[in-house]
Amino acid sequence: MLYFVSMVQFVSLLLLLVLFGLQSGAQSVPSIGNPFVQNFTKSQYKAGNQNWSIAQGRDGIIYAANNNGLVAYDGAYWALYHLDNKNFARSVAVAPDGKIYVGGKEEFGYYEQTGTGLRYRKLSHLVDPDILENDEIWKILFVSDGIMFQSFSKYYLYKSGKIEVHYGNGEPFLFAHQVADKFWIEKIPSGLHHWSANKFTPLLSKLTNVLAMLPLRQDTYLIGTAKDGLFMLKQNGEAAPWNPDKLINKLLKESQLNNGVKLNDSTFAFGTIKKGIFIINDKGNILHHIHKRNGLQNNTVLSMALDRQGNIWAGLDNGIDRIEINSPFYYYKDIFGEIGTVYAIKVFQNKIYLGTNQGLFYSDWTGSDDTSSSFNFTFVPNSQGQVWALDVFNGQLICGHNDGTFLVEGATLSRISPWTGGWANIQVPGMPSLFLQGNYTGLALFSDNGRWGLKHKFPTPKAAVIALFPKDTRSFWTVLNNRMEIIEFSPDFLSLRVSKSFSFNKDLPNVQYVTPVAVQGNTLFATDKGIFIYDNVLSKFKPYEDFNKALGSYARSKRIKHLGNAAYLFSNQGHFALVNFDQNQVNVDSAIFNNLEDMVMKNYEVVEPAGRHLLFGLDNGIAIFDRNAKGNTRIAAPLILGFQDISAPSDSSRYIDFKQALSNKQNNIRILFSSPWYLTSAIKYQYMLEGYLDEWSKSSETPYIDYTNLSPGTYTFKVRAISATGAVSEITEQRFTINPPWYLQWPAIIFYIMLLGVGVVQARKLVIEKIKRDKLALRQKLHRRQEELLRKEAEQNEKKLIEVRNAQLTQELELKNRELANAAANIVYKNELLNNLHEELLNLKDKNGNKLSTDQLQKVNKLMDNARSDERDWDLFEKSFNESHENFFKKLKADYPTLSPNDLKLCAYLRLNMSSKDIASLLNITTRGVEIRRYRLRKKFGLPTEKNLTEFLLER
Repeated sequence: MLYFVSMVQFVSLLLLLVLFGLQSGAQSVPSIGNPFVQNFTKSQYKAGNQNWSIAQGRDGIIYAANNNGLVAYDGAYWALYHLDNKNFARSVAVAPDGKIYVGGKEEFGYYEQTGTGLRYRKLSHLVDPDILENDEIWKILFVSDGIMFQSFSKYYLYKSGKIEVHYGNGEPFLFAHQVADKFWIEKIPSGLHHWSANKFTPLLSKLTNVLAMLPLRQDTYLIGTAKDGLFMLKQNGEAAPWNPDKLINKLLKESQLNNGVKLNDSTFAFGTIKKGIFIINDKGNILHHIHKRNGLQNNTVLSMALDRQGNIWAGLDNGIDRIEINSPFYYYKDIFGEIGTVYAIKVFQNKIYLGTNQGLFYSDWTGSDDTSSSFNFTFVPNSQGQVWALDVFNGQLICGHNDGTFLVEGATLSRISPWTGGWANIQVPGMPSLFLQGNYTGLALFSDNGRWGLKHKFPTPKAAVIALFPKDTRSFWTVLNNRMEIIEFSPDFLSLRVSKSFSFNKDLPNVQYVTPVAVQGNTLFATDKGIFIYDNVLSKFKPYEDFNKALGSYARSKRIKHLGNAAYLFSNQGHFALVNFDQNQVNVDSAIFNNLEDMVMKNYEVVEPAGRHLLFGLDNGIAIFDRNAKGNTRIAAPLILGFQDISAPSDSSRYIDFKQALSNKQNNIRILFSSPWYLTSAIKYQYMLEGYLDEWSKSSETPYIDYTNLSPGTYTFKVRAISATGAVSEITEQRFTINPPWYLQWPAIIFYIMLLGVGVVQARKLVIEKIKRDKLALRQKLHRRQEELLRKEAEQNEKKLIEVRNAQLTQELELKNRELANAAANIVYKNELLNNLHEELLNLKDKNGNKLSTDQLQKVNKLMDNARSDERDWDLFEKSFNESHENFFKKLKADYPTLSPNDLKLCAYLRLNMSSKDIASLLNITTRGVEIRRYRLRKKFGLPTEKNLTEFLLER
């Protein structure tokens, strides 16, 4: 969905885009390789196949007249707008006031921006339907006093709110054309006419089937016809073929020219029905031919437009394409997989050679922008297999191949070594007639005796040599799979010895690879752990800390290419950075190569300088970077497209008119934005919401942001765009308000104030009444307090009496307890006396010295037993005990019905805290018997082990 941008934003954006348009329009179009083509399929824009007309809005949005209606693209979102009659659209044009005019079958009108997107205003209803029947509007032109909607039978002039219908004096029309403030229209069969104030003036030279009309030079126009080629038209109406001997005229006639657009002061593009797009210069030379085999979705170009960045937008018979002609990057893409992944590139003797995983290929190379330098790569016979390296030594091209080493002579190969995998070749310093090679099996030496040939294969090392780099004239750093060696050669280079060896595990910090390279006259060692230097005195490697810090992530580059002077290209995991040394500063620029992201072979990045160009090997071809080209360093401000209510049901309208204040229920919103600044690499955004979080977010490619549970208030949303080169756009902002709930809005607040006034009056009355009630209540309170004081005084007196009485009772209880203790002691004493008496009786003897008889003793014992079992002592004890301990036995018996009389006696003695010995005497049993009874008593009470029996009884 596309949305409204304020007039201030429009004006500032328009000025910015116009400046960019002027800047990009003045830049020449490179002719080496092909420009990047971005394809948009109908599955992406979700409309019909054919796109008959394309235009760009003031805000940068691209509009296309499509079979299904009007298609719009803002750089992030596609949208489709249907005409009223749901029919196809044939034409689209954007007026200076920003309105988007469209024409289709039996209908025309315009769209205008609103707070929730585009709104359609129909104009064709001003025309009699019978007049409009079967008409299709193919052209829309903005004339001085109105707007022209042109069909093949007539044109409709809209001005002052009315429609005028005009005919061609009995002749139908083909197409109308506008160049600056001049207008032409072709009548059939009389040809092209100049049109002014509804007057048709025929040209001196008859021109027919005119499908493109472009400014060539001052007062001169370039005319493109369907099948007769190109013509130059003078202001006086004379026309003549333009560069008829040039190939472009023949190709345009064959492919049926359909439309054209001027790219800059010296460059034109023509779309055809059969063969795509031709880009030519003002000399008639073909710079590019863009077609299905090199990026275009199909070869039938129905419409073209140039955006303010200088991109070509092509409406095709099936799809929409964007052609990036002003980029410093141009490409040769191996769409059909005939070449493979590029591992080596070399420009040699006006040819460019590509070494790939499928063999060696070549094409012509001029390095010039004057004519087309489109590539036509041809396979070099017998080169199938992996090509690792291409080097030029002494004016001869050496090819390091999986199957050996070859001398390349034009389009032929000559094997000069059978040793496989020649991937590291280096000429011997001071001895240009020799070069060393590292290959799959070790080292080989080649010599030039008018023609390079293998001179010697060294017996050691017996391992793959990955890289070679000179240490001095006869010593070389030699990199193997898991170590690096310094190898010294004999003066004749026919023998060698290893002077030092360095393990990747011990001498270097567990690196995976090492690449020796010269940077600013110093030998550095590039590894996956950073850049190292070698200390000759200590014979040790140490990190180059300052350089690593300056390089950042590119300190782990595997390949470093010297580009001349103080410029180097570092490559790390498919990413490139241009590193320049400026006195004591290191400048690292990686943004300019972001276009190559995910297009190259990681760890096998290849780049080859060729004049002002850098050639990059890709997964499926090459990229050509023009070091002199000046790409756009600024980026247009993004558009804030609108607000979406993310809490609304999915089956209802979720879009909010952000020009109106939002309700408090619309506080869960998604803000959509985009940048109509069309680049190969993705644009990122930063945003902030003042009043919510006053700091910029992290950059993100996501063209929207959600905010939930926003409090009522006024907010300012700000967003800015960031290109892949790091350019930051101007800030676009949108202010919006979320209303508080109805009960916090002004009508409710006024009502609250009125209600408060009434409340104050009522409150005053209530306060007066309350004061009266309070006085009465105070008197009553004082009276109650006095009564309360008297009551409390009586209670205190009564409490004191109770305390005195309790003290007396306590004394009486203590006296009773002493009496009980004394009674119990007397009983114990009596029992002990009886026991002693019994013992003495047993020891008594008669006068003859004999013990007393049993009969005699039984009488006495019976008397003593009767004395022991006399219950009168217990009855007196029990009576006294009950007086001291209120109904102790009744409570025990009530709570524990199973207690026996002996149990009750034991309980009484235990409550008096008597010892087991005294209790045994009172009960006339042994001490052991007392313990047994205590145990049984605990069982009946159900006491736990840790509970003391005496304490339990004292608590009763």
